[in-house]
Amino acid sequence: MAKAKGTTLVGAVRFLRKNRERAAAVLPAELQHYLDEQISVAAWYPESDLHGLLRATLELIPGARDEVLAGLGANAAREHLEGIYAHLGGGGVEGLSRRAVALWSSQHDTGRFEMERLSETESRLTVRDFGHPSELMCGILGGYLTETLRFEGATDVAMVKESCVLRGDDACTWRHTYRPPDPARAGD
Repeated sequence: MAKAKGTTLVGAVRFLRKNRERAAAVLPAELQHYLDEQISVAAWYPESDLHGLLRATLELIPGARDEVLAGLGANAAREHLEGIYAHLGGGGVEGLSRRAVALWSSQHDTGRFEMERLSETESRLTVRDFGHPSELMCGILGGYLTETLRFEGATDVAMVKESCVLRGDDACTWRHTYRPPDPARAGD
């Protein structure tokens, strides 16, 4: 069974607790305990629980589904890279591939994350062998990856989903184009 680190659940659980009454109405009975139990950021939880929490969160947030999922991913990236995983941030887009591998494996016990820099302004990000793929995770991961590039100083970031295991492909890949950080603005 695929597992996710508690750090991946915290944002959804926090949101659901803030909206407890509405959350209780949409959260499956087997996940209701997350509204009350302490989440350990260091513990591993079933990836299927994370997906159930995300589905409930998605039901409570108004807006276009794809935009909401990308926003959830971007929020998670900021929380992680400014919080518990801050030590993996910094160093710009050039070192992101090394740090991204560590970031993925610290949050999921299945799957391999790869980043290939195609040029100064383009990268391909790939997830292979993930144990619990879903439309939710694809949308959230796309937002997460985009925000991670922005966090490293890239601007004008645009993303295209190139392949997806849900469509029968061997891996999920995203191609990002961006303007690299301006060295003259380093340290701003």
